[in-house]
Amino acid sequence: MKNTLVFLTMIGCSTPIEPAETTEMPSPIDRTGPIVLDPPQEEEESQNENDEWVAEDTGEPVDDEPAETEPDPPEAEDSCATGPWPVPDWATGAPEDHGLSPEKLHEAAMYAATEQSQCMLVAKDGVIVGEWYWGISPHTKVKNWSVAKSYAATVVGAAIDDGYIDSLDSSIADYVEEWQGTNKDVINVHDMLSMSSGLRFGLFRDNVLMALAGNMTRRAINNPLRNDPGELWEYNNHTVQVAEPLLRAATGMNPQDYAKERLWEPMGMDVDWAEDRQEQAAMYMNTKASCRDQLKFGYMYLRNGCWNGEQLISREFVEAATSPSTEMNRGYGYWWWLNGGTPTLDSVTFEPHPEGMLHPHAPEDNFCAVGLGNQFIEVMPSLDMVVVRIGFAPQENLSLWQTEGAVLDALLEDGEQRIHNQLLDMILDAVE
Repeated sequence: MKNTLVFLTMIGCSTPIEPAETTEMPSPIDRTGPIVLDPPQEEEESQNENDEWVAEDTGEPVDDEPAETEPDPPEAEDSCATGPWPVPDWATGAPEDHGLSPEKLHEAAMYAATEQSQCMLVAKDGVIVGEWYWGISPHTKVKNWSVAKSYAATVVGAAIDDGYIDSLDSSIADYVEEWQGTNKDVINVHDMLSMSSGLRFGLFRDNVLMALAGNMTRRAINNPLRNDPGELWEYNNHTVQVAEPLLRAATGMNPQDYAKERLWEPMGMDVDWAEDRQEQAAMYMNTKASCRDQLKFGYMYLRNGCWNGEQLISREFVEAATSPSTEMNRGYGYWWWLNGGTPTLDSVTFEPHPEGMLHPHAPEDNFCAVGLGNQFIEVMPSLDMVVVRIGFAPQENLSLWQTEGAVLDALLEDGEQRIHNQLLDMILDAVE
C-alpha cells in the first residue's frame, strides 16, 4: 500500500504497476569495437507503456615579436570545421586506440547491467568506443525523463539565436499575453532557465497534478507567483513548462515542430516529445530518442554548439547554459547540471550535496543532462568524451515493489546520483 501511494504521489501515474516476482535483465548487446548496423527497420518503442502521463597543454613556443599578419584562427577544438562528425551515423573504434581500457569499460558496463540500465554508450574523440544495450536495440527510442529539460533549454537557445526571443533578459510576459499586466510580468527568460522563477512549487502539484494535466501549459501559466524571481532555487516542472507557450508565441510554431526543423533534422536525430492531451509538448520530460541520438545531442554541446561544420547553437548560449546560473546553486546552469560548483543542490531535497560537487572525482568542466533513475548524458570537454546511460526509473523497477517502502526510498535518494557517480568513476578509471 505504501509503495502504491508513493507511486501516485511522486510520479503521477494513474494506474500503479503491480509488483513482479522477479525482474531479470536480458543478456546485453556488448560492443567495444567497430560494428556495422543494419538500416533501421520499423520504428521501435521503449518497453515502457503509457509513459506520456508519467511524472520525472601542448602548444608551440610563442615568438616575443609582435605579429605582422592577420590574427591566428581559433584553436582547432573551437572550430566548427573540426570533426569528426557522426554524420549520417556514428563511427566506431576500439577503446585501446583512444586511450581507454576495454576491460575496465566492460566492468563499468556490467555494473550498469545490474542497475536496471537499457543502454550505455561511450564516445571518445568523436567515435563510439563502447556500446551496450539491455532489452532494446540501437534504434529503440527510450524515455529520458528530465534529460528532456536540457533539450528544452537548447530549443530556447535556438529561438534566442534566431531572434524570435530578444534576449535572456526579456520578460516572458512580452510573449505570453496571459501574464501581461500581472505580477508575473517581472519573470524573465533567465529566471525561467535558472529554476528561480518564483512560481509556486509543491511536490504533489509538480509531480502529480502537472503530469496528469490534460493541459499542462494552462496549468503552468496559471501557477501563481510565490517568491521574487531570483530569490529561491527550486527544481520546478511548472517553471520548465512555461517554455512551451513562450516558444509557441515567439516562433509561431509548436516547440516540438520548431525543434525538429531547427535542430533534430539537421543533426539527423529522430525525437518524439511527450505531449499532453492538447498536443502541447511536455517541456520538462521525455524527449524519446535512440541512445545513439541522445549521444549526438551531448556531442553537439561538446563541440560548443557546432554540428557538421556549422554553428547550430551559438557559443554564447552554450557557455551560458553550462555555467552557474545562480549563486544559490552553482551546480546548475540553464537546465543543465554542472560539476565543480559549490554549493550544488540536490534536485529532490534542494539541500547541498554533502561533498559540495555533483561528481567529486570527475573533471570540474563536466556538465550533464540528468533524468529520473540516474539517467544521464555526461559531457567531458577536457577528455573529449560523452557518455550516455539510460535506464528505468525507480517506479519502473518491478523488484522494488516487493519490499515495503523501497520505491519511496529510491525516489528520495535519486538526487544523490549514486548510480551516476559510481558508473562515471568506473568509466574515468578506464582512461589510461
